[in-house]
Amino acid sequence: MLVLEVRASQSEGSINRQGHFQGDLVGIEAEVKDESRFPEKWGFFAFKDSAKSAKALPSATTDCQSCHSQNGAVDNTFVQFYPTLLQVAKQKGTLKAAPPVSK
Repeated sequence: MLVLEVRASQSEGSINRQGHFQGDLVGIEAEVKDESRFPEKWGFFAFKDSAKSAKALPSATTDCQSCHSQNGAVDNTFVQFYPTLLQVAKQKGTLKAAPPVSK
């Protein structure tokens, strides 16, 4: 299970005048790997407001499933955006070939 805390990006809100930092909470998302429950192996959940539970998004039609399966670097996940995880994936030989970038 992977849980993503989605936050707004802010700048110039403190002593930090040139960089960006986390702002307000926008949402919570979860990705759950369970081949017995989800035909595509993974289920995606979006928690609304302060909800403590969420139903799985329709797997075959979600933008989440489509994007993760096409662009996830390791087993449906975006390790390519996390330098430490990317290094481990390279060492373990689990990194999927990058899809071509469209312009």
